[in-house]
Parts: sequence; C-alpha cells; structure tokens
Amino acid sequence: MSLFTPQKSDRFTFGLWTLQNNGRDPFGEPTRPGYDPLTMLDKLSDLGVYGVNLHDHDLLGFGKSIAEQDSIIAAFKQRLHDTGLCVPMATTNLFTHPIFRDGAFTSNDPKVRAFALQKTMRSMDVGHELGAKVYVFWAAVKALK
Repeated sequence: MSLFTPQKSDRFTFGLWTLQNNGRDPFGEPTRPGYDPLTMLDKLSDLGVYGVNLHDHDLLGFGKSIAEQDSIIAAFKQRLHDTGLCVPMATTNLFTHPIFRDGAFTSNDPKVRAFALQKTMRSMDVGHELGAKVYVFWAAVKALK
C-alpha cells in the first residue's frame, strides 16, 4: 500500500452526480454512459472512498411514485450497509428539470414554487433516512434579465 492509496479513514466523499455525468453539454449529445447508483457504491467502496454526497435527483430521478422511490431508497440503504459507505451530505436538484426554467422558489408560477417546496422537504427526508448529517440548501436562483 502506497502513501497515496485512499483509506476510508481519509473520509473522502464523492458526488454521485459526477459519475452519472454522461458527458453531455448544452451543445451536444452524451459521449459516455452514466453509472447507476448501486454500481457506483460498489466501485467507490473498492477504491477506498468513505462516502457519497447526492442530490435527490441523482438517486431517485424525476417523476417516480413514492412507492418506487421507497424501493430505490431501500436498495441504496442496503448497498450502503453492504459496502460500508455513508451519505454525509444531501441536497435537492432544483435546476435540471425544465419545470425550473424560471427558477424554483423564484418562479412566477405558484404551482412551481409549491412543487419546489414539496420536493425540497422530501429530499430532506430522504437525506435523513440515508444518514446525512448535513443538508445543503441551494436555491438555484435564476438571474432576472
């Protein structure tokens, strides 16, 4: 083992969104596949990573029922347990889906603002369920033109 070989005691964490990135930018199509969250946990554990940070969207995607989300969360929790990884930080994705094109909490549409609030509260619950001790509230405010 080298001095630079990662150890869980280093407490290095990885954002799920970084491995799910499929290399797509606003001007092109994806250049590589992303990894599913369960596979990511296995690989990151093999590399000596301590934990993973995530947006709700990284794990649950968009538009799944509560039952589907609960199933995904249960499988993810089990894989966290199996790999010895943890989730130190969670946050909410309030920017990727087109519904947030005019902002989330700053949208002129009260239905979008209400949805953003519900999505954020659910994300906080998911983070807590996964053991996150930190929740980052990033409002993803759109600039006014």
